[in-house]
Amino acid sequence: MKKLDESREFASRMQSALFAFSARSFSGAEKTAACARPRFVVLIGASMPSVLVEIGFVSNPREEQLLKKPEYRQKLAESLYKGMSKYAESLSHFQLAQSR
Repeated sequence: MKKLDESREFASRMQSALFAFSARSFSGAEKTAACARPRFVVLIGASMPSVLVEIGFVSNPREEQLLKKPEYRQKLAESLYKGMSKYAESLSHFQLAQSR
C-alpha cells in the first residue's frame, strides 16, 4: 500500500472515531469528508501515513467554550486514540501500547 493510500485509511479511521464522539456529544452532528489529497506543508515529506486532524475552532464561541473544559479535551484525546488504535489493528506489523 502506498503512503497516500495508507494515509487515507488512517484518516478514515480517525474521522470515524471523532464522528462517533461528536454524534454522542452533540445532536445534529454531521460527518464531513476527509481530505482526499492533503497538501499541507506539515505533512509533505513524511515517510509514514499521516493526517492532520481539525478538532475545533476557537473562533466559534460554542467550540471555544467546549475546548476550555478539561473533560471535553480528555474525551477528544480518547477519540483520537481510538482512531489510531483502529488503524493500528489493521496493520500486521504494528503493536500498540495498551490504554489504561
